[in-house]
Amino acid sequence: MSDEEVLLLSPLLYRVLRERDGALSIEVVVGGIMQFEVRVRLNAEETESFQREGRAFSDRLAQAITADPPFGGRSVKVSQG
Repeated sequence: MSDEEVLLLSPLLYRVLRERDGALSIEVVVGGIMQFEVRVRLNAEETESFQREGRAFSDRLAQAITADPPFGGRSVKVSQG
């Protein structure tokens, strides 16, 4: 059971979460044949953009992460199970 709150669940295979400490993160399904989820914690600028633009911003961010799953070394693979 998680203490995270799902703020947005997208058909584009990502979700935006509010973590226990209040920080926002995004989990995105990436890969081709071998799919997995990565999580990126939003920085202050990204959090502000999400609060201002909502789904439009998170769609763009998810697409950027899908195109480059390491996302500049900021992503972590989500453990399954």
